[in-house]
Amino acid sequence: MTMSISVTLDDELGAALNAAAAGGNRSAVVAEAIREYLDRQAVAAAAVWHASLEGEDAAAFAEFNAAW
Repeated sequence: MTMSISVTLDDELGAALNAAAAGGNRSAVVAEAIREYLDRQAVAAAAVWHASLEGEDAAAFAEFNAAW
């Protein structure tokens, strides 16, 4: 699915986006930033879930991680 969004950037952020795109595809730069943000959110949610483990679940998780 493709989605179109409209975003108004202040001058400083607009200039930073133009510099990051370096004459290329600004939409691709924005899409990558959104993907990275969503990845960080997923990692943060996983960390919270892992921290909530107790008892046997926590032990199994610790054992699994010990191999890494």
